[in-house]
Amino acid sequence: MLYQPTIAEAVNDSNIVFDEACKNWSSYFGQYSPFYHIATETVREYIPSMGNSFNTALTIGASGDQGIALIQRGAKDIYFFELNRADIHLLSLKKTALETLKRKDFMDFLIAENNGVIMDYRLYQKIRVRLLPPTRAFWDNLYELFRYNNKAMTIHLFRDVKKYGKNSRTVNDYYSNNENYYSTQRKVAESKWHFIESDFYDLDKTLPDGINFDAIVLSNIYEYINYGNDVSRENAIKYLQFIKNILLPRLTINGSCMSAYLYRFDEDINRQINEQLRTDPNGWVSSSEYIAGLDLIKKYFTGYTGQNVAYHYLYDEISKGPGVQKVKTKAAGFGMSNATTDMAFIQKKIVH
Repeated sequence: MLYQPTIAEAVNDSNIVFDEACKNWSSYFGQYSPFYHIATETVREYIPSMGNSFNTALTIGASGDQGIALIQRGAKDIYFFELNRADIHLLSLKKTALETLKRKDFMDFLIAENNGVIMDYRLYQKIRVRLLPPTRAFWDNLYELFRYNNKAMTIHLFRDVKKYGKNSRTVNDYYSNNENYYSTQRKVAESKWHFIESDFYDLDKTLPDGINFDAIVLSNIYEYINYGNDVSRENAIKYLQFIKNILLPRLTINGSCMSAYLYRFDEDINRQINEQLRTDPNGWVSSSEYIAGLDLIKKYFTGYTGQNVAYHYLYDEISKGPGVQKVKTKAAGFGMSNATTDMAFIQKKIVH
């Protein structure tokens, strides 16, 4: 279901966002939650592996960077899905800023490679008149609520801007130089962005009827589906079955789906986890940081984590299917091992 807020709804969204931010957010992943200003995966390296003939694409909302990378390669209609309904206001702001601002102003306004502070009100005023009315109402209200203090907005509304900003050119290339930026700017201006308010497992009910996609990008959604104390093979199987039964049929004939992104995936650790599970399949109880019950160096060492066990289950299950492309990328700077590469899984439409 496409979310197209009225001005009154946008103001209400901004009031809720402000209240949540002042309370340090009741949920970091919910209907209202902090924004990502930059992607956390090496988008610039896996998108080319998905093909060259994009027109219509479905991708996670978040920072919007995945959609921008698809636009760079020809996509014209981008459907962003996101549980965080306020994200539509960030995406709309980012689109207008990218269409309007010179490269340096855009980077100062929304990237902040060095100083870790974004949303300068002086730069906001340069794009304000071109914003859609609901988007303008949302951000006008937030600036007023924060008393035009963009440093406070950066800290309270966004996720670790300074940390992500330092990794910005590892994950993206659209602002790496003038040629890339202004080429992307023209393409973004010609594109249409649509917003679907939806959790992942609700996409079967919320995707617009009659639309197929040349590309689907699921980012690191799997990370939040199979995480913490509930890591299991069953969660990995459920995730892949949903992709197979619901999303892959929505691809065009030559379409592709980036079905999962794994941070610092270490194949040696993966093999060792496989051996541990083979000898004691019921002995691994995961947590967000460590796997309990390991009698290894001081009970744990880098890489033996709930994250990596979740990765193992996905890797093992997806490898059983046909035609899965495993694309290694430069590590984006996250993950719980010492590996220097991340991994993206690319799947094609299954044609019987």
